[in-house]
Amino acid sequence: MLPPPLIHNSAPVLEFESLRELLRGYSSSPLGHDRVSALAPSSDSNWIENQQRLTDEIREFRRAGGRFDFSGLLQIATLIEKSRIEGAALETTEIRDIVLVVDRAAEWREIALHPPAAMKGEWNAVAALSTAIMDFTDFLRAFRNKILPDGTLDDRASPELARIRRDMEKQKRLIQDS
Repeated sequence: MLPPPLIHNSAPVLEFESLRELLRGYSSSPLGHDRVSALAPSSDSNWIENQQRLTDEIREFRRAGGRFDFSGLLQIATLIEKSRIEGAALETTEIRDIVLVVDRAAEWREIALHPPAAMKGEWNAVAALSTAIMDFTDFLRAFRNKILPDGTLDDRASPELARIRRDMEKQKRLIQDS
């Protein structure tokens, strides 16, 4: 959660926008770009101290060989809102995007629960930040190997779909052979 921004600040003098632009260059996903864009100068000392702890812990995580791929993470809030509308249906590509973000969240949850053994520093701030991530094992199991990378449904998504596609292939061959 971001703190309330300062109303009067020296951000222009300190070239805060240039710093934000530099940070945006290091973010590797639309979600990261949005998060960096929301940053603003703050005088909330608790927030600042927590950000410093998080930075220290992530630097130690990286030093200990920890890795996590943030690239390609999309903002899925609008898709989640759309899914809550009665009668609305998500496209398979939208479901795929949600599953990708949920899969990455589950991966990060495991890292937060079991950081690299080579870490020497504390992991409290990252662990506290990550406690809100639910266990998505059942959700991911339900979607595993059902949606292909191009957004189409795999034949193994359901026995009925596999049967329909086999029947369509048979009909296609019959038409071509006649």
